[in-house]
Amino acid sequence: MTEDTYYKDHWVEIEPDRLDRYEQQFVWGARGNRLLEPADIQAGQDVADYGCGPGYLSVELARWVGEGGHVHAFDINADFVERTQARVAAEGFADRVGVTHLQGDMLPLEDNSLDRLVIKNVMVYVDDPLASLHEFRRVVKPGGKVHAIDSDFYMAAFDPIAPLDWRSVLDAGIHAFRTPAIGRKLYGLALAAGFTDVEVEVIAAPDTSGRMFIFLQNMAGYAREGGRHDEEVVQRVLDVAAKAVEDGTFFALNPQFLVTATV
Repeated sequence: MTEDTYYKDHWVEIEPDRLDRYEQQFVWGARGNRLLEPADIQAGQDVADYGCGPGYLSVELARWVGEGGHVHAFDINADFVERTQARVAAEGFADRVGVTHLQGDMLPLEDNSLDRLVIKNVMVYVDDPLASLHEFRRVVKPGGKVHAIDSDFYMAAFDPIAPLDWRSVLDAGIHAFRTPAIGRKLYGLALAAGFTDVEVEVIAAPDTSGRMFIFLQNMAGYAREGGRHDEEVVQRVLDVAAKAVEDGTFFALNPQFLVTATV
């Protein structure tokens, strides 16, 4: 991996401990359904899950589209593809979820073939967000929707971690994201891609369970991988967060931008 392409390379090859953390981090709960509501996914629709990860969202989408619908799950990581295939099979949805190991930026789909395309926490990593939105617009039918869910990491907050400590770790690991402020940019990018009906909602649900401690662990890894970090600060962030999770005082907020663009 090189620093210039680390933002993508670290998804193509994922070390085992980080894969295991994603299995915990990406579990889909009832609160996650709120993130999908603006997409207005209906039974019988053809829906894409772009960047499916270990498959939790693909399984949820399969429930939403029902027996008459279909989910196209895509990811650039071979382990994620295998885990998604296993997960949808275990849930009894193998007949309505097709899983594809994506090899490039173009989707292996015909023009105007999807009712909905969902992309959750992936736009922050793509090479060219505007080009990706053009590609999404190509494969979605007129009247269909592209629904992007993503973060703006400069708006993330953690307590009792000192704000300057968190910013130090973020800056040291920023090479892990192609567009770390993608949340605030998605509205303008969707308009630039030719969408005329673009709706935006921001949801900021606090995490007091410690789930985002996994994100902090990943950020510490990115910072260390970059080699321009302050190890004392990185370790302090992890120690403070771990203690807060243990004693029940952990608090995190990572606003999610929901951008729904109609073709």
